[in-house]
Amino acid sequence: MTTATTRFDVIDGAKGVGIIFVVFGHAWRGAQGAGIIPDTSGADGTNLFITVDTLIYAFHMPLFFLLSGLLFLEALQKHDTFSLLRGRTMRLLWPMALWTWLFFGIKLLAGSEANAPVTVSDFPLVPLPPFEHLWFLWALFLIQIGLVLAYRLGGTNIPPMTLRWVAGIGALALALINPYLSVPSLIWGPMVAHMPYFLLGITAGGYLNWRPNIAFTALSIAAFVALLWMVGGQKASVLHSLALVTAGWIFLLGALRPSALLRVLCVLGQGSMAIYLTHTIFSAALRIVMLKFNIDDLTLVLTATTLVGLIVPLAVLAVVRRLRLTKLLGF
Repeated sequence: MTTATTRFDVIDGAKGVGIIFVVFGHAWRGAQGAGIIPDTSGADGTNLFITVDTLIYAFHMPLFFLLSGLLFLEALQKHDTFSLLRGRTMRLLWPMALWTWLFFGIKLLAGSEANAPVTVSDFPLVPLPPFEHLWFLWALFLIQIGLVLAYRLGGTNIPPMTLRWVAGIGALALALINPYLSVPSLIWGPMVAHMPYFLLGITAGGYLNWRPNIAFTALSIAAFVALLWMVGGQKASVLHSLALVTAGWIFLLGALRPSALLRVLCVLGQGSMAIYLTHTIFSAALRIVMLKFNIDDLTLVLTATTLVGLIVPLAVLAVVRRLRLTKLLGF
């Protein structure tokens, strides 16, 4: 029998997997910005940086949108509209604004050592468009607020399972028409592009008790690898990423069983917001120090900056929890 604890462990474990790729992805891009990754373009035009970058970004942020949608319908049913709007504002908008200003201040202090230096005149008094990786919080806020209002206007009397299937159909429809949608705005574009994954999460939330057998789990990871191989060095379409994240989630449902590995992933998953908000500070700082000492081996830099980006934010989170400042800092 699948317990509520097991369901939450799987979600936290999946967040742990996702945040590892988030930190590595930014460490990878940081290494490129610092000139550490060699230009290894082959005769077929493939490029090491672009290939790895497109592979990671084909699935890791779609996975986080899916995970964010898993328990969303339960939240809609449990809380009133005001509580939901206030909660999303404090959980998503406040950390986006706060860490935009903090990041800017840190970049300003870093001066020319930063990959993308800034000046005082660049200060983002209004934190829009979202600053660097904080776009995720803004897109998630818009998606959730829109769905809260839609649910209150016409969804309260519809059976939950019907709503889940409507969300799944909507996810597929939006993925199919996405190539024909032109939303270049940094304000609205990420919301439109990532809505299908969140809707898919709402659908998948109705099947959290399902545990695929070994054969189905193996089939899902084989499908994931095949779909990932098909990405190559090209940006994946929304439909392709939707298929990727579906296969990946089925694999995680089947593979994340009680173990020491799951416990580690759950720790990372439970601290994923703190890691997401702060990891680039510590990764970038370590990369700058390593380069100052002429340590520019790609494997060493990537390993060190990824580990620091995962571990140090967890230490910060532990201190912040003891000081009871988690809400203030958006963790």
